[in-house]
Amino acid sequence: MKANKMAAVVAAGLLTFGAMFSASAAGIGYVNTAVVMQSHPKSEKAQLDMKSAEQKAQEEFKKKAEGKSEAEQQKAYQEVQRELALKVRGILQPIQQDVLKAIQQVRKDKGLDVILEQGAVIDGGSDVTNDVIAKLK
Repeated sequence: MKANKMAAVVAAGLLTFGAMFSASAAGIGYVNTAVVMQSHPKSEKAQLDMKSAEQKAQEEFKKKAEGKSEAEQQKAYQEVQRELALKVRGILQPIQQDVLKAIQQVRKDKGLDVILEQGAVIDGGSDVTNDVIAKLK
């Protein structure tokens, strides 16, 4: 009799755990943020702006490095790279914020617990990349 009760308790526990795990697994989505970033309406302009900033940085480096020692050229290069990184960050930040807001909205709309980067998912989950892209447009 005790064995039957114990078996029933264990079975109920396993069923409960299984149901919790299934419900949890159903709440996982994944997104390919690289695809979403490229699909952003402002992506083309951002790429052009970054290319322009890169060209300007190269020109600036040539001016700063001309006739300088190798150590001075290295210092000028690092300075120009730092400035370029700040410009690129300023260009990309608004797009990244839009993408994050769209991901958060899709998560809420679909009732998902979490959305992961696609590369982190081995199996399961639901791809919400197209849903996020649709939110951005």
